[in-house]
Amino acid sequence: MKYLYLLPLLIPLAACATLDEDQCRAADWQAIGEADGANGRTPDYLEKHARACNKFGIAPIRAKWEKGRQAGLPRYCQPFRAWKEGADGHELSPVCPVNDLPELEHENFRGLTYYRIGRDISDAESDIDSINRALSELAADDPARTVLYNQRTRLRLEILHLRAQRARYRY
Repeated sequence: MKYLYLLPLLIPLAACATLDEDQCRAADWQAIGEADGANGRTPDYLEKHARACNKFGIAPIRAKWEKGRQAGLPRYCQPFRAWKEGADGHELSPVCPVNDLPELEHENFRGLTYYRIGRDISDAESDIDSINRALSELAADDPARTVLYNQRTRLRLEILHLRAQRARYRY
């Protein structure tokens, strides 16, 4: 009980571990590498696994992990996946073949644009909520209501415009 104050400090450390003890002991390094490749992990990601497993006296097998990672990369280096990374707000990981980059970077840009427009829509909706709260606190005859009504109308029109624009970036 007396160390409970340390819990918030330990949670971020636990979140850093890529594998727990059971996963390290039963590790199929090729399968782990394949999953990492399918998620666009770079070669240095193995160091995170090493840090997690070294605590238990286990070292990753680099050759098996890299063989698996190479097998998983083609699943990551796909146009839809590049778009999805962008739509989740992430840049494409630098692991794909140079020949595929123009199309993948284009799809990632489209996804990032989709993401950013979605964020702009959320911001405008939040502004409308703030305006609605302000309106509820004003007297019915307060002249400031007109300004707020106009701002809300402008934001609603902006949201319609943003939704139409966002639809162009949908996959």
